[in-house]
Amino acid sequence: MKQIHCTPEDLMRVRIGPPLGAIAETMLATRVIQRRNIAGFAGWRSQVRGAIPDNFGVLADILPADDAFLDLITPTLGARSMPAGIEALHLASRDELRMELDSVGRRRAEVGQPPLPSWTRELSERDGAARHNVAAAVEAFHSVAFAGRWAHIQSHLEMAAERMARTIATEGVEQLFAGLAPYVTWRAPMLQVHRMLHCHNENLGGRGLVIVPSFFAWPEPLTLMSLADKEAPMMLVVPVMRDISDFAAAWGPRATNEALTALLGRTRAAALQVIAEGCSTTELARRLSVSPATASEHASILREAGLIDSWRHRNAMRHEVTTLGAALLDGDLSSSVRIA
Repeated sequence: MKQIHCTPEDLMRVRIGPPLGAIAETMLATRVIQRRNIAGFAGWRSQVRGAIPDNFGVLADILPADDAFLDLITPTLGARSMPAGIEALHLASRDELRMELDSVGRRRAEVGQPPLPSWTRELSERDGAARHNVAAAVEAFHSVAFAGRWAHIQSHLEMAAERMARTIATEGVEQLFAGLAPYVTWRAPMLQVHRMLHCHNENLGGRGLVIVPSFFAWPEPLTLMSLADKEAPMMLVVPVMRDISDFAAAWGPRATNEALTALLGRTRAAALQVIAEGCSTTELARRLSVSPATASEHASILREAGLIDSWRHRNAMRHEVTTLGAALLDGDLSSSVRIA
C-alpha cells in the first residue's frame, strides 16, 4: 500500500486530468502484455501475442511488467494523438530523462533487478537513435494492440474523466475518492493507494493531485510525478476496468449504426468509421474507393461538424475521430460528450 498525505491545500487542488493519450496507453499496454494471469485481458493478450512486432523488445527493455519501469508517460503528457505523442517524446527534456534513468537505475538495484540496457542512456539525447527506435516500436505495437479500436478506447476514457469531473464538481472530493474504490481508500488526511508491493509514502506538500483514468493501468493504480519540476502535482492513474464487462463496453464489437448512416449518408458514415481506425487522406480515398479530392472533401465536412480532427504529419494529412465522433459511431450520446 502507498499512503499519500494530503493537506487542506492539496485537497483544494485535486482535479481530474484528461486521459493519457495514445502513446502513454500503448506504453502501459506493453506492460500488461508481459503479465500473466490477468483474467480481464486474457482474450486480448492471446490475440495480440500472436502479432507482436519484431521491435517489441525495445519496449520490453524499458517497460517491464514490474514497478521499476522507465516513465516516458510524464514527459509526453497532453499528447492526445500518436503523432503528437511521438513529437513530445522527441522533444522531451534531456534533464528529465536523465534524472528518470538514474532514478530507475537506483530502484532496480535496490530490489535486485538487472539494470536497464546500456542503449537506454542515449534516450537523454534528443537526436540520438534511441528515441527514434522507441518511437518506431511504440507505433508498431499500437497498431497491433488496439487494432483500430483506439478511437473508441479514447472516447471511453474521456467519458470516464467527464464522470469523475462531474462528481468532484457536484459532490466533492470525498465522494470522488469513494468512487475510486477498490483502488483507493480515503482515511483523512491519508489517501491510501492499494498496491501489491510495498511503496514509500508521499507528502504532497501543497502540490495537489491530478487523477487520470486509464484503460491499461492494471491491475492497480500508478503514481507518477515529474522529477524535473518539483512544483508539478502528483498524478494518480486509476484503472477504469473493474471487471470483464467494462472491457466489453470499451472494446466490444459495435453494431452497424443505421441512424448515423441516415444522418450522414452511407459514404460519409463509412468515412467516419475508416477515420476511427486512424488514417491519412490517401488511405481514406483507397478504403472508400474514391478520389483523393473526394476523400478530402468528406474529411473537411466531418471536421467542420466536430466529428474528426486533422493535422499534417510529415507529407500526409492525418485524421482521427473526436470524442463526439466516436460517440456517434457507438450510438451512445447518453453521457455529456464534450468536444475537446
